[in-house]
Amino acid sequence: MMDNKPEECSVCYNDYDDNQLRPRTLPCGHTFCSQCIDNGIENGQLTCPNCRAEHAATAATQFPISYAVEAFVRKLKDIQLTQKKTVPVKKKLHSLVQEQKSIISSLITSCEEVLSQLGEYRGQLGDWKTCHLQLQDRLYTLVEENKSAMQLLELEDTSVVDMTTQGEEGKTQLQAMLGSLDTVNTPQEVYTTIDTADECSMKVEDWLQKCQELFPNVKTVHTSETFCSNT
Repeated sequence: MMDNKPEECSVCYNDYDDNQLRPRTLPCGHTFCSQCIDNGIENGQLTCPNCRAEHAATAATQFPISYAVEAFVRKLKDIQLTQKKTVPVKKKLHSLVQEQKSIISSLITSCEEVLSQLGEYRGQLGDWKTCHLQLQDRLYTLVEENKSAMQLLELEDTSVVDMTTQGEEGKTQLQAMLGSLDTVNTPQEVYTTIDTADECSMKVEDWLQKCQELFPNVKTVHTSETFCSNT
């Protein structure tokens, strides 16, 4: 395809205008006038005259207007008018170049600022992640310590059940002794019953002392007291 001027369509070689020849840009990036695009659509397809890329299309209006090309065309027309007034074209072009450079430089500065902010934000995210990982490690430690505490509490509960069983048996025996002492008649029965009651009383007293030693305060878990105070 022959080189064309930027202000004209590379298919029909007509200058772009604000009506049927408005410049429109295809998805492949190439720009043509609206009329040539409409003429090139066949069976819902448009083949780019430049790169031969296929695009689904029913009308030129579905492709975006190239406002950049229109702006460029207007600037060229301004240059041509200025040229007629003996103002050098090169000076106008230089002004356009400088204007474009200024726009690009401004965009570069904005990009650098945003990239810097993103870098700072990512650093902050890293600090937060580290903090939560440390918290997670502490939680895992607490879970393991809690498992150990539960095992000790189960052992303590088993000990309490055993002592409770012994206490209930001792109480039952003492109650039976009371009943027996009410029914004795002969000296031999009295002596025998008292001996048995003394033996039972000693067992209960031993049980009471052992309970006092093991469980002096029901508000405190003695088997795991040291462990629980550390957690």
